[in-house]
Amino acid sequence: MDHDHVSPTDSVGIRREFVTVDDPRWTQCHASTLAVIGGVPVVAWFAGTREGTPDNRIRVARGGRIRTLDTGRAVAHWNPVLAAGPDGALWLFCKAGARISEWVTLVTCSYDGGITWEPVRELVPGDRSGGRGPVKNPPLLAPGGLRWLAPGSTERWGERPRWDPFVDVSDDGGLSWTRFPIPVEHAALTGAGHIQPALWWGASGPVALMRSTEGRAYRSVSSDGGRTWTPAEPTSLPNNNSGLTAVALPSGRVACVHNPAAESWGSRCPLVVSLSDDDGLTWHAGPVVDDGAVSIDPAVPRLLNPGPAPAPGSSSDTAPGISSGTPTDPGSSPGSSPGSGTGFAPGDAGVVTSGVAEYSYPAAVVTSDHLFVTYTWQRRGIVLARLPLADLEPKTP
Repeated sequence: MDHDHVSPTDSVGIRREFVTVDDPRWTQCHASTLAVIGGVPVVAWFAGTREGTPDNRIRVARGGRIRTLDTGRAVAHWNPVLAAGPDGALWLFCKAGARISEWVTLVTCSYDGGITWEPVRELVPGDRSGGRGPVKNPPLLAPGGLRWLAPGSTERWGERPRWDPFVDVSDDGGLSWTRFPIPVEHAALTGAGHIQPALWWGASGPVALMRSTEGRAYRSVSSDGGRTWTPAEPTSLPNNNSGLTAVALPSGRVACVHNPAAESWGSRCPLVVSLSDDDGLTWHAGPVVDDGAVSIDPAVPRLLNPGPAPAPGSSSDTAPGISSGTPTDPGSSPGSSPGSGTGFAPGDAGVVTSGVAEYSYPAAVVTSDHLFVTYTWQRRGIVLARLPLADLEPKTP
């Protein structure tokens, strides 16, 4: 990485608005996803008491109205993913299960831009491998519009946690899927591994950029359209073991939205854009999307509870009654020390955190003139930001 990110106050072209904030129907919300259909943003996320509790459901917002997706399952729901499918429909994938290692992937489709949805079904009926299809970022439609590549991963927790990324490939419009692993040299790692790839079509084929326990984002490429992948290797992009997203801009430049900390389970503030002109090998700084100081709506207080406010970028966001970094599950905290003081207590049943000073887990879509980004705002809200492509693309002389 080189140069400094441009602060929100200097990025006058960025527009931000709440999709939802402090909704009384839930306590925390997280993991947004985004599609833009006919110029209209459609946004989904999960919300409930906290991540992993059985009352978490998938919420879908379009045109100012928020609906709850009915899956018929009375378990925790996680990580919705919106994507325009090869058939022209809007697809919505999500995970369901009491534990991450037990995830089942569900899917539904909308043929009216996200207003109504078909009955929910399992993406791969009977699969109990811990989740199939996309886990956070949307599937990538290959040139020609026939092959669909879904970036996935599995998480095995317990005494020796292990995380493994893969790409699910469909050549029949999403009816069936075949899983192809992204090789990970676990013996060379200090933590559990890599998860939640983001995909784009690079100069020589699909490229995957992954969240990792190792302090850097890892990268893999495929030369045969997504069936075989090179072993994951570290890039210069710092990663705090939190979700990232990456998209190719019209020029071929790649934009990644992420938190720039390099500590596993490190601070989720600020949220920034980094840019690459070599398909993700090296990166340079772009604008800051949110640093905790920018005002999105003056009527919304940054802190709900009394007491001193943490400084922007602080990770002192431990929930009341929870020791910072204390496991809530026997297989917690891959790649970090339980006493690291990050304010996140991760485990197979989800991450426990208050959300204070967290601006994270972005999704992004490129339109004709903007990069649309949604992200978690302190687990109290979901923000939609619009960044002009002119501020991200290479400057022409």
